[in-house]
Amino acid sequence: MACTSVLAYTKQCSRGISGGVAKLWVIGYGDLVTISGSTEVYAMASGTTIVNQVNIASGKTFVSVGLLKESVSYKGTIKRDSSTGAFENSQETTIVISSITEVAKQFVDSLMQQPVALLIKLRSGVYIVSGLNGFCELTNVTEETGTKNSDMNGYQLKLSGVEEGFTKTIDPTYIASIVDKI
Repeated sequence: MACTSVLAYTKQCSRGISGGVAKLWVIGYGDLVTISGSTEVYAMASGTTIVNQVNIASGKTFVSVGLLKESVSYKGTIKRDSSTGAFENSQETTIVISSITEVAKQFVDSLMQQPVALLIKLRSGVYIVSGLNGFCELTNVTEETGTKNSDMNGYQLKLSGVEEGFTKTIDPTYIASIVDKI
């Protein structure tokens, strides 16, 4: 079998490659609508792997999540099945929500009720999106008060999902049209 050649990769240097999450938005998967003539709620730019359209129900947006500094992590673990050549990406996002309050509980409860899609701005400036296939759900919630004044008081959330292939990036020029606030 003839396969394509391996592509060259030049290491990126200078600014823009730091780790961490800068911003997070979430939307209920039920607020996404299949694109006419497609089976998906999103489309990719021609010839790329960059999402350039997410079809959202009228009046709905990805809503911003107030984050504590350095309290969100995202990890995708990609495994390849050598017998089929298929890739599966197990994704995990961990979020810390401050304070055990009615408002915080209502937010957490809204995540428990449905699959969701996540839009994440990395500190590097790159935007990624997961859950556009309907397979991202809140899988674990820990309530914690700690013992000292400096301990965390709130919720630690774990959202898990699975997708085919690598984590999707999204066109940054498209973001303002699908979020409640930048």
